[in-house]
Amino acid sequence: MKLEELGEFGLIERIRKGLPKSDDFLGVGDDCAIIPCGDKELLVSVDTLIEGVHFLKDTDPYLLGRKSLSVNISDIAAMAGLPKWAFLSLSLNKSRDVSWIDTFMSGFLDIAKEFNVFLLGGDTTSSDVLTISVTIIGENEKGGSIKRSGAKVGDLVAVTGRIGCSYAGLLALENGFRKYNELKLTHLNPYPKVKEALLIKEYATAMIDISDGLVQDCNHICEESGVGMKLYWERIPFCYADFVNKEDMLCGGEDYELVVCFDRKFEDKVKDLDGFTIIGEVVQGSRVSVLKDGIDVELNNCGFKHF
Repeated sequence: MKLEELGEFGLIERIRKGLPKSDDFLGVGDDCAIIPCGDKELLVSVDTLIEGVHFLKDTDPYLLGRKSLSVNISDIAAMAGLPKWAFLSLSLNKSRDVSWIDTFMSGFLDIAKEFNVFLLGGDTTSSDVLTISVTIIGENEKGGSIKRSGAKVGDLVAVTGRIGCSYAGLLALENGFRKYNELKLTHLNPYPKVKEALLIKEYATAMIDISDGLVQDCNHICEESGVGMKLYWERIPFCYADFVNKEDMLCGGEDYELVVCFDRKFEDKVKDLDGFTIIGEVVQGSRVSVLKDGIDVELNNCGFKHF
């Protein structure tokens, strides 16, 4: 069997099946691993960005530096934790100008300062393809992390921000559109929703950040929680972009907004939180349905996959 037949998530599950299980820690299957540490728990996540796959070759190095750390901080936010420490590995072509690296690091360290994250080390190697890998460590009080696996039938589903703006920004960049600078920046410079995660933490039963697309990431919650989900088209806060259809917005990745499941008894409290929109509910089943005028919207090959 080839990787293209197995698929990215099939590969992850194949690896996961061979790993030892323990009640002492949480490994593969969530935005972060959870490692107990006294009266705290450490949250650990790794992300890799590859030129030509995750970012365009001519991407502004300052913005790329910010994004490289921001997408990792977003994983900590998805667990309702606080980011603390980071490690950075760079694979660089030896002909690359040192000024590019200085600018990249300026962006990386600026976002680190905003979230009080300390860069503790990493690795540098030579490569023809620019590759950026970040390991981030955060923390939470013991038992305080919000996992993907806690959603219950009857819960409501909310999101932060607008859906599809990053995908629209990527299309604007790829097509060389002169307008849509705000959308382009949404793609190039995402801002982790740490504050929002902490606001809703006491009500949340499950949470994930939107990196692969709204529908696909909601499906991750469904898989880990053993539930289904109904999202209502008319409630979804789609991005204002006149050159992208809404079906593609549901499937485009890198929004880095949050999807949160919460007990419906807290509906009024969540409605009062700034930046959250209730878009659906958790139901019996095993997959996400998007309903438009009561009819299930057909979404083919929805969500980003590497293989």
